[in-house]
Amino acid sequence: MNKALGRGALIFVIILVISSFFWWRTMLWMGQLRGVQPHFNGQCEVVTGIVGAEDLVIDRENRLVYISSHDRRNPQTQGSLWVMPVDDPGSAKRMILPDMDEALFAPHGLDLLINENQTRSLFVIDHGSKPDELIRKFDISDNKLILTLTFSSPEFYSPNDIAAVGPEQFYITNDKSEKSGSLNEFLGVLFKKKSGNVVWYNGSDSKVVADGFSYANGVAISADRKQLYVSATVDQNLRIFDRDQSTGELNQIDQIHFGSGLDNIDVAADGSLWIGSHPRLLDFSAHAKDPSKRSPSQVFKVNVEKKTVKEVYLAADGLLNASSVAASIDDLIFIGGVFDEAILVCKQKREEK
Repeated sequence: MNKALGRGALIFVIILVISSFFWWRTMLWMGQLRGVQPHFNGQCEVVTGIVGAEDLVIDRENRLVYISSHDRRNPQTQGSLWVMPVDDPGSAKRMILPDMDEALFAPHGLDLLINENQTRSLFVIDHGSKPDELIRKFDISDNKLILTLTFSSPEFYSPNDIAAVGPEQFYITNDKSEKSGSLNEFLGVLFKKKSGNVVWYNGSDSKVVADGFSYANGVAISADRKQLYVSATVDQNLRIFDRDQSTGELNQIDQIHFGSGLDNIDVAADGSLWIGSHPRLLDFSAHAKDPSKRSPSQVFKVNVEKKTVKEVYLAADGLLNASSVAASIDDLIFIGGVFDEAILVCKQKREEK
């Protein structure tokens, strides 16, 4: 009897130790044991009225910011695209959407393509036709959007972000294979299941060209179209690929670990990468369910050639929760978030450039 009790106590202690270690490791990589030391060498203003600005992209020649907006806590509401002048952010306007046969428009990641004839096109991930996932291509004419193409494929099953390469060519990330909100999704995050991938669409066919990501998220292409950058939120790293410009195939050449839940990527005029991120992933999850709970916002600047990473911005003041994207032009940074009805426009001091 005593031996049995002794064995039972030992087994209990072993289970307790393993569980405690697993809890500690989970809290550590999710950032919950990390303090948040706010900093930014500059000033920020809040532009309100645009809800859920999860992604944005800058037309640097025309000095305009295009924004993907959707109330993600109320997914059956109609989403929208906005245009914001770089030099007058408060005058942002909702762009006029074309008739899409009364379909729900639920935009997520987006990218801007400037063609040789200077036509501007927005490629937008649209979750509004679930279970189908669509990629919409809109040509921009004044403040209007002209729907020119809609792409679909069985390979587009959980698209998060998009990088446009040509008039009908692009990469998308599928963040995961598990159904959103399911137990499998929760377990997939908890155990860092690597079910995310990158898909190349060549104008007629799609294929997986990179996989093994634990929540693949942002994707962006270099100005010369020779490299592709992919972030993973749960892996917390940035992968750098050389790409075959004729086939779209990818060859990973580098990887940078951040220790933060990376989101969307923007390529600046000087080739540096700007990445919105979530330093405390459980705080992000809590904020997704309850807007009164804060989720810190973080912005990184990456020099790809030198492999240097600079944390440019970090805050948990509630002005903007859950930053998912940051893009720069001149001394300005435009920062959007997944849920809040706000965009931060931050001006850096000169020495921060």
